[in-house]
Amino acid sequence: MFEIFKKKKLYSPLSGKSVALSNVQDEVFSSLMMGDGIAIDPTDKVIVAPCDCLVKLIMKGSKHALGLLMNNGVEILIHVGIDTVSLEGEGFEVLVEEGQKVKLGTPLLKFDKDYIISKGYSPMTMMIITEPNGSNINKKYEDITVEGGKTPVIEFS
Repeated sequence: MFEIFKKKKLYSPLSGKSVALSNVQDEVFSSLMMGDGIAIDPTDKVIVAPCDCLVKLIMKGSKHALGLLMNNGVEILIHVGIDTVSLEGEGFEVLVEEGQKVKLGTPLLKFDKDYIISKGYSPMTMMIITEPNGSNINKKYEDITVEGGKTPVIEFS
């Protein structure tokens, strides 16, 4: 009965340092135009599921972004890098398929961080709640060291 009042968590989609979206060097994200969330300055090269969810969308050509759908209707975008769509998929490997159900920590996408940097792009990775479906973010864990699939970075209800 009180499940609707229970706080839900999104875990970091990869290891690194959590960063406030306002500090991301891309106005689309820093202005919250796409939605609220958090960024991760990665030390890892594998994106994992931040929760149990459905892989709703894969940017097939560029492979740099994934859309996820939680059971409660909340939609999440994980976007690897800034302007990395220009790489046209080079340096990215998708590990899942659209329509696939995944558990927290399931590897979703690999990327070559060194390649992204060598091409002049930032590997900063954003996790955005694009459709909150009535949910509100209660807390974001910014400026901490995070481990993919293990460290909570957003609490919402």
